[in-house]
Amino acid sequence: MSLIHTTLLYLHIALGAVALLLYWLPVIARKGSKLHINAGKVFYYLMLIVSGSGIVMSLMGLYDPVGIYTAGKQMTAAQIERMLVWRIPLSQFLLLLSLLTWVTVRHAIGVLHAKTDRSMLRRWFYQGPVLVLFPTALYVAYQGITVGMPLLVIFAVVSLVTASTISLYVYKKEIKPRAWIIEHFSSMVGSGIAVYTAFFAAGGRRMLSQWLPEQWQLVSWLAAPVIGVTAMILLTGYYKRKYKVLPNKALQQH
Repeated sequence: MSLIHTTLLYLHIALGAVALLLYWLPVIARKGSKLHINAGKVFYYLMLIVSGSGIVMSLMGLYDPVGIYTAGKQMTAAQIERMLVWRIPLSQFLLLLSLLTWVTVRHAIGVLHAKTDRSMLRRWFYQGPVLVLFPTALYVAYQGITVGMPLLVIFAVVSLVTASTISLYVYKKEIKPRAWIIEHFSSMVGSGIAVYTAFFAAGGRRMLSQWLPEQWQLVSWLAAPVIGVTAMILLTGYYKRKYKVLPNKALQQH
């Protein structure tokens, strides 16, 4: 099991690093251009592998944390116990973050395929992971409160809001014309928030620890969601005006 975890970890890191850089290409490319579409497709498939491997690794770490995280190390029982105090909640957080990434990136592409026909988004293989987000986020929030890790609580709330927003879009009776454009944009921003948060919370944690004291590392972890949500709020209004994502009555007045 340790070998499988290690193999997935190297794959996860390598493809995640590519995704960190590639994310900006469809963002800055002209919307609807060949570059935007092709770069977006590559990012989509990369993120499915990255988030999928993250889910599997997190589950493996929760199933056998001692076997996974102490393999090849000489540790006393006391050291293992201290390690598990933070390692298990971190694995729970990474599981939630990986699931959130999977859900947002699939929804971002799913709305492009569905456009106004949202019936395909109601199929179990689309909605299953969204529904799983609810109990997972609630449990992670409980764990965050119990062990005093605010990062878990914050992203549990983000996950609950995301799952609720997606479900509302999928199941509400009517949506505004071209609302799928905004849904695609906001979901892609959400996936970007998740991938950069994962980097700062996991992969970049050791690097940041060399320059930032422990109490300031939380700030760096929250930088991605704060910047991402701010950009989402500001740009959503812009894209609504640009693509005339307005109620039907308002459209008729134009």
